[in-house]
Amino acid sequence: MTKASDISQGLRSRLEQIKPANGYHTELQRVYGPTEKPTDKAPLPLALIRPQHDAKTSAAGVQATRVRTYEIEVQFSKSADEAALSAVHVDILRALGFGQDQPERKFPGLLEEDDQAEFRFASAGETTHSITLTIGVLYVESYN
Repeated sequence: MTKASDISQGLRSRLEQIKPANGYHTELQRVYGPTEKPTDKAPLPLALIRPQHDAKTSAAGVQATRVRTYEIEVQFSKSADEAALSAVHVDILRALGFGQDQPERKFPGLLEEDDQAEFRFASAGETTHSITLTIGVLYVESYN
């Protein structure tokens, strides 16, 4: 496995913990990776993790420092209110250890200054609202 694959799996594992039993507001029903597609009847809310781009920031020898950007989209039923979307935004950042001063609680390489969220509310004929977070993760990949 590559370091990038490890990051994707670690991100998924963190999001799978988002449940009220673990101290969160939201109960994510399932987390889907980039090659998985939820069915039309999949229980909501659900999360979709998609790597968007990956850029080399520096290199030395057979290693490169890279930044991988992810989109995390959470879909809700159109009956959900704005507060539910705002709560999952906070839950995701908490799950990633945003603002934590204990290194073991932070997601490795999380770029705290690079997150943003975009809200989309269901319009006529649509059945879901969603929030899409964009985060960046710094990592080192070896090419030997």
